Amino acid sequence: MTPYLHPIAGALVLALLGYVAALGFRMRTTRRGRAALAARHARLAPIAYWTVLASWAGGLGSTIWWRDDLGVTSTLHFRTGTAMAVLLTASALSARAMRRGNATAREIHPWLGATAVLLAAAHVVAGLRIMP
Repeated sequence: MTPYLHPIAGALVLALLGYVAALGFRMRTTRRGRAALAARHARLAPIAYWTVLASWAGGLGSTIWWRDDLGVTSTLHFRTGTAMAVLLTASALSARAMRRGNATAREIHPWLGATAVLLAAAHVVAGLRIMP
């Protein structure tokens, strides 16, 4: 069961990430209830971000401890996970800049999030290929 902790936790984390992304998309496309969507997105996005980073660290640890058949950083799954962490870090930083009124951050923030979500799909496929 232990080797499956990262895949199970990762699925939950990516579900949360998808939900937060859906909130952001709905916030940009709807007229009604926009403030409530924005508040929920702003409240859940940091949780999603930190859980992604924790899952990344957990995946790294599970590879070191339980997967002798894999190189620690040699898989596409590791690379897509690292890229997601970088994109979401940039997204988190752009969110902070948005709160200070930075118009450029407001322009790039949704693109960073959307790219991270698309990358998450590739990440899932790469992870399924190396399941224990």
